[in-house]
Amino acid sequence: MRNRGRFLTNEPSEIHENLSLHASLVQKKSVHGNIPLDFSLIPGPRKARSAELVALANRMWETLSHRNLGAIARFFREAIDLDPGNAEAFTGLANALIAGGMLGITRASVGYSSAEAALQWALEIDPELPAAKCAAAWLKMVSKRDWQSARRGFDAALKHHPACTSCMGGRAMLHIAEGSPKEASALLLEVAQLNALSSLAMALYVWSQYLSREHANVLLQIEQAKASGQYGLVFDAVEALASIQLEDLEAQIERIEAMAADSPRNDVVQGALGYVYSATGQRLRASEILDAMAYREAHEQGHEPYAKAIILVGLNEPQKAVQLLEQSYREGSLWSLGFLSDPILDKLRDNPYYQLFLSKVSYPAHENALPRLGFVS
Repeated sequence: MRNRGRFLTNEPSEIHENLSLHASLVQKKSVHGNIPLDFSLIPGPRKARSAELVALANRMWETLSHRNLGAIARFFREAIDLDPGNAEAFTGLANALIAGGMLGITRASVGYSSAEAALQWALEIDPELPAAKCAAAWLKMVSKRDWQSARRGFDAALKHHPACTSCMGGRAMLHIAEGSPKEASALLLEVAQLNALSSLAMALYVWSQYLSREHANVLLQIEQAKASGQYGLVFDAVEALASIQLEDLEAQIERIEAMAADSPRNDVVQGALGYVYSATGQRLRASEILDAMAYREAHEQGHEPYAKAIILVGLNEPQKAVQLLEQSYREGSLWSLGFLSDPILDKLRDNPYYQLFLSKVSYPAHENALPRLGFVS
């Protein structure tokens, strides 16, 4: 604080380091107004602290959960405030915003647009940054639905960095979107093994197992994961969805009711409970959950349309259900990537409304016998 303003006067600074030793001169035309950028003017200690925050946030990413995602984003944001020339900080913030949008922690439309802005800055500072290229592929997949460009981006990154778990995870999500959850499971298991403390990595793996219809195995995997302290929105949602697929649906009501009571703001868990109520003849109770979701959406924040859609599937209202599925797809939710394989949507497969929905949107074409790209085994 004592040095504040001295860079604008002739007063000697208490920071004696030659600032140019701490940052190479980076001059580019900014896409935001053609303003030349000279990052050598940033004090060395600020750049060092910014780098430390990025390293901390990246370390926390290895134990990613829905609860520490906000802290990770704040560290990246603080790193940017200290050093607006830190491309890795902008890339990390973009990744955090993408994850938040996919998981429904933030509105997807807001999260993705902010991520795109952060990524634009990262690539302006360092056009060859591999992590930024991987983040760009994620955005093309979840926001733009540009499947081919996303696939090329992930594959190119993996050829140079075979153990990049972010790219491996993105490639797995493409397999899910193309209707190949078993291929996705193989990749996501590797990601979970490489990030053994990441709750999200394991949650995505069990979700792929659910889409592969390995329901008993899903519940066993979740039980083991929770015993080791892993938890999160996706874990709870997948547990509820897998429980629905067990033979005795009525026997699952108490279990899912308990989950819904523990997670009142987990939309998919609430949707699974509404589906169970409707499928067991308790239509009024299912409708009450729909009404509660609509009230919260009007007075608080947006909610995952997929959750309401599955209740409407149970209520045998396919047209309304498909409208919400399309909304989920347009917003770029995680769950929309799995529509081609999701067991809970089986009742809609031959429905004309669902067929019309598929004709209006796009999913990646299935690839047969794709060669492995040097993934870690």
